[in-house]
Amino acid sequence: MFRAIAAEKHFGRAAQRLFLAQSSVSQQLQRLEAEVGVRLVHRSSRRVELTAAGVVFLREVDRIFADVDRAIRIARQVAAGQEGALRVATNYPASRLLVAPLLDQLRRAQPQLGLLLREMGTPEQLHGLARGDLDVGLVYGPVEHPELSARHLLDVPVVATVRAGHPLATGSVVSYREIARHRYITGYRGGGTGIEEALLSEAARHGVRLAPSQGAGDLSSYLLELEATDAIGFSSRPRSEQSRASGMHVLRLAPTEPQLHIHVAWHRKSEEPAVNIVVEQLLGLAEDARRGG
Repeated sequence: MFRAIAAEKHFGRAAQRLFLAQSSVSQQLQRLEAEVGVRLVHRSSRRVELTAAGVVFLREVDRIFADVDRAIRIARQVAAGQEGALRVATNYPASRLLVAPLLDQLRRAQPQLGLLLREMGTPEQLHGLARGDLDVGLVYGPVEHPELSARHLLDVPVVATVRAGHPLATGSVVSYREIARHRYITGYRGGGTGIEEALLSEAARHGVRLAPSQGAGDLSSYLLELEATDAIGFSSRPRSEQSRASGMHVLRLAPTEPQLHIHVAWHRKSEEPAVNIVVEQLLGLAEDARRGG
């Protein structure tokens, strides 16, 4: 139901798509919002728009549906005697910059190899790799773990995000001294700490000491706080495109931008040949991305 509303941006058309009465669709949405605990949709007499929390919720719902489809395909592969799935976790920038072309290459060169993908924070990925719950991780580095091997892939800049009416929203650049005058948020429980480490380090290089931030409770709380207050949020540049699409204002940090270092990591004792295949493919794609960037 929620995906139909998001696609149609109109209750009447969503109801027709689902073969339901419009009142039923509206009631189902109300129950969903009550269960989630946040408003997912802005309603008006003419148009329906997703809130920032709704945009994130839709992405997670789409990911779940994609995971279900992938699980069905992998189960059929196993039943047919084909190779099982390689368990791969990724952070958001790597999913945008590397995973899509990786899947394209594997479909052509290794069609028997399935990937079970999920988005996870760096600490969770490292724990999963060490425990053997994951085969390959795309994480923020450097990676310093005695049981893991890692290779650097590429770097992405950190950018600032503020609400449309924020005092800083009139410009396109923000300095570290300006950041020091505002409350800022770099993450949430489950989010990686790499962004804050990169931000504090780069600010210190320019003589500005930023106090460590306190992350929001979860991703929805993080976005809602940015919408409702004058706090400054920080994310990778690829992640910021989601914020821009939901009406937030994105700022470049000056005079230099903090960089997030994306690495591919795997267990040193892995005996899965497909791990080497995926690592080599990712190294090649990262080199192509650096040349193109």
